[in-house]
Amino acid sequence: MDLQRTAKEIGLFETAANMAKVMSSADVVQKVGAAMPLPDDDVSARAKLAAEWLYGKGKTKYFFLSPEIAVIHELELIADKGTEVIVAVPFDIDNDAKERMINNVPQGIKVTMLEEPNFPPPRSFFPSNGIIVIFGYLGGDRAMVLPETYRMVEHYSGFRGKKVFIPYKELNAAERYDSWRELNEQRITEKWRKQ
Repeated sequence: MDLQRTAKEIGLFETAANMAKVMSSADVVQKVGAAMPLPDDDVSARAKLAAEWLYGKGKTKYFFLSPEIAVIHELELIADKGTEVIVAVPFDIDNDAKERMINNVPQGIKVTMLEEPNFPPPRSFFPSNGIIVIFGYLGGDRAMVLPETYRMVEHYSGFRGKKVFIPYKELNAAERYDSWRELNEQRITEKWRKQ
């Protein structure tokens, strides 16, 4: 199982929630532990808290740099009808994966798939109504993201509004996993932390 590829299609929270269900297997723990931080049992509750925190920002457009299905679902349950989630689709994702991504998106909230390197329409996404949302994990106080997310953070760095970071997992130590990249602190306006 390629966990990073799975995360690219359904997001880190959903991938972690699926992993948490099979963490009793030593083989799974060994394979997962090499690719990404092992999830906590409460990863689904974290997705809900993250969605509530995001919605509390008072924005109507959320530009996700990864397809966080679990967080989109939680937003769907609390958001107004005018709320929109824009999901950046990496340019290097194959058509089958893109189709699965589209099919997995919750239907009760407006979700727009935006293929990289395109930008959200400037007349409808701006700092007063929009926010860029970056997902990864915290290693110590370091924001760690997958390579595709890192590339998109750099590509969309010209956005003058808020760019928030939401970790699916918070580690006490600064650990780095295979192919994960550290995000420059200047690229993030605010980090969410579970209270």
